[in-house]
Amino acid sequence: MARPFDLKKQLKLHDRTLLRRLFAEHGVLVDVPWDDVRPHDVEPIVARWPAVPDNRRRHLEVVLQDVNELAQERCQRVLVEDLDECRPDAREAFRAWPGQHDRALWAYLDAREVFDGAATFARAEALRGGQFANRWNSLPKEPLEFTPDRKAAIERGIRDFYREKELRDDRCRVHHARRANGADYFYAYIPEWADKRLGFDAAGELQAYEQKYAFHNVFVFEPADGSLEIVARGGKKVQLPLRRAFCSAVLGLDVEDTDPIRRSYYLDHLLDPAFAFATEPDDRIAAVRLRRLRVLPVVERPALEGAELRMKEVASLDEVRTAATRFCAAFDLERSQIAVVQAGIQIEFQRESRGRPRSLTFNVSTPTTCDLKSKPDDVRVVGERCIRRWRILRD
Repeated sequence: MARPFDLKKQLKLHDRTLLRRLFAEHGVLVDVPWDDVRPHDVEPIVARWPAVPDNRRRHLEVVLQDVNELAQERCQRVLVEDLDECRPDAREAFRAWPGQHDRALWAYLDAREVFDGAATFARAEALRGGQFANRWNSLPKEPLEFTPDRKAAIERGIRDFYREKELRDDRCRVHHARRANGADYFYAYIPEWADKRLGFDAAGELQAYEQKYAFHNVFVFEPADGSLEIVARGGKKVQLPLRRAFCSAVLGLDVEDTDPIRRSYYLDHLLDPAFAFATEPDDRIAAVRLRRLRVLPVVERPALEGAELRMKEVASLDEVRTAATRFCAAFDLERSQIAVVQAGIQIEFQRESRGRPRSLTFNVSTPTTCDLKSKPDDVRVVGERCIRRWRILRD
């Protein structure tokens, strides 16, 4: 999953009645004196946690990681959409819980089918926009009908590609889900190479386990704008034949290979006095700083090419704007006569433990360049959300 996970901290976020139900359902921690446990006191749970059988403990850890992922605004909207469609009777009960973490845990306990679908969606969304994702448009802007024949055809197309290219096993399974906004998500599962990984056995000793896992590619078709996004390792050498296979099998189209569409970025509004780096509590951001700004004149100044403003960590947005104003004054320019073509942005996260807090520094250049794709997934997804919120990304 994309978000950082700390089990002890996660337990503190939940209402004890929900935790009691969760553990009772799995037959563990029944000896915790729940009626006497104070809100957010997890020590009675922590003290008994090592005694939980390994298989149940692993399953609970996976559940709580899914809950953690679904406790963010985008995924909460998905939960509401799916409740409206599948369990309209449960919507008010869902909304009655005050916190997003408790709403997600309630969904696991009382609307499992909704929870499972939203968790799968959250995993796919964490991959979109990352370094293994590309997007194409110019496809039909009409809803598709995903029949069993088309399912068999796309499974065959993906299987044949990986078998010929990499000699992988002759298996592929595709799962399809349609979101409330009409977008179609296809999860294609393909055999991974057998691998040996270290793990702890029942006695707590390290053992080497040979396993054959599955990896998955994601196809997102959005009929509203006729676009297809593919998340798959290997870049265009892999994604272009997969695009051909998808379009042929699912849309009944033969498409030519074209470059993916590029995202569009806009930076001039960073100098607007009304602009601010708005954040959401769930992203756990302590501060956002504009560390670097490259500006170019949009009117003729024969001796002037442009300027790069480098700012210290202590510089505020107002101080960055003051520096830009002074640059304009030095060359007799109005603010409207310069364009911001590049920005370096630093996000500092709230401190999780001792030591320096984590940070994310990335660069955006107009019109189509951003290096967020190269950042670790857990911080990249926060950066992606932020540049949309700040109207820097215009896709």
